[in-house]
Amino acid sequence: MTLYLVTGASGSLGSAVVKRLRAEGHEVRGFMRRRPETPQDGLEYAIGDLADSVAVHKAIEGAEIVIHCGAAMKGRWPEHKAGTVTGTQNVIDACRTHGVKQLVHISSLSVVDWAGSSDAAAVDETVQLEPHAEERGAYTRAKLEAERLVAAAATAGLPVVILRPGQIFGGGIDLISGAVARSVGGRLIVLGDGTLELPLVYIDDVVDAVMLSIERKLTGGEVIQLVDPAALTQADVLALAGTKASVRVPRAIVFALGRLSELPLRALGKQSPFSRYRLKSALARIHFQSDRALEVLGWSPRVGVREGIRRVTTEGSDPAHTTANGNPPARAAAI
Repeated sequence: MTLYLVTGASGSLGSAVVKRLRAEGHEVRGFMRRRPETPQDGLEYAIGDLADSVAVHKAIEGAEIVIHCGAAMKGRWPEHKAGTVTGTQNVIDACRTHGVKQLVHISSLSVVDWAGSSDAAAVDETVQLEPHAEERGAYTRAKLEAERLVAAAATAGLPVVILRPGQIFGGGIDLISGAVARSVGGRLIVLGDGTLELPLVYIDDVVDAVMLSIERKLTGGEVIQLVDPAALTQADVLALAGTKASVRVPRAIVFALGRLSELPLRALGKQSPFSRYRLKSALARIHFQSDRALEVLGWSPRVGVREGIRRVTTEGSDPAHTTANGNPPARAAAI
């Protein structure tokens, strides 16, 4: 029987992938930093850190399919570099050493040039990658470097497919993220006028894409975006979630405040977390499309964002729910 190895198996997406694989009767090994208090019967555990090459090699040995969901979720650049960049290189090296038949790499839409793509007709997989990742923050910088490592490995012959999900929600990943609105003093604050389009995708639909990429044996370094075609805005999401924003801050004021935050921090030799470039990226008007996902994977959302929102906003109705963290939304990762 084929053995599947899932990195980041305790995270929201990783655990959802594990659940689906096991439901379909596959043999699964989950790689995570610590063993859960209540282990799952029938799930093989590999415990360790992605930055630990020995632990990664031990986890991947014997696996034929590797689904790389793991990445650093918090901390400064050293933590992101270790968990995401070094961790991905360790996964690549282990896949080569152990003759893995397919690596499914979970990237992020945060790696693309959001600021430079503003007002484009539609953004697909051919768009330029982020040219100023260091200004976008450690998460974006690390995910970009990791994807480049995987793409280079694919060119060198490693059997790889790269999936770039948009703003995942469900399964423990909040719908109302910073990309939608921010909670300040008990009130929701929307940056802008609420009309920004969000690249949403429900977690079960992302898992569908993972399974389809395995079923179709995609191993040629394909890059595939995963975004629900329903073009919901911040205001749409808040309305569907039954929540109204208390305050909307006009774009001009947001950028003015961002500029003000830069001045004192620059004098201290520090970068503002609300720099104008980050804000330009976060507030870029972008329409992402997933035509390639339909063409190459045969993927279209089975659940969809409207039903996904109904599930996560109805108590106890989200079957994928878990308390583990998931990837930051691509737009929210900008600031």
